[in-house]
Amino acid sequence: MILFIILMASGLITLEDLADFWGDILNIRDGVLSRMQYFGCTWISSFAIGFIGSIFLTIIGVNSGPRGIGYFLAYGILYLILTVMQLSAFFRRMNDACLSKWYALVFLLPVVGNFLAFIIALMPSGFGDPY
Repeated sequence: MILFIILMASGLITLEDLADFWGDILNIRDGVLSRMQYFGCTWISSFAIGFIGSIFLTIIGVNSGPRGIGYFLAYGILYLILTVMQLSAFFRRMNDACLSKWYALVFLLPVVGNFLAFIIALMPSGFGDPY
């Protein structure tokens, strides 16, 4: 929440940026995100979904036991939501940087993939040739 306040107070992220982020969540073909929109909106959204999901998982864990099937099902759904959101944002960032969406395959690499995705997302707008 503190990150959200800092980003909003500094003017780096606006409510319109968040609305665009969530409004185009399924527009991976021609949607775009600038670097600041990508990092700010993705972090804020991941934190919010993770925070709400943690509360939900705590409630499920209390009701079904810490290792109950309900807990694992809820955790899987939360993970799926975050993964879809992250991939959608990454695809739109690739559109802005004029890079191929095939770069999203770096997420399949176990530790190194997230680091490489971070480096790729830092590329400026119009950086490369998409093909």
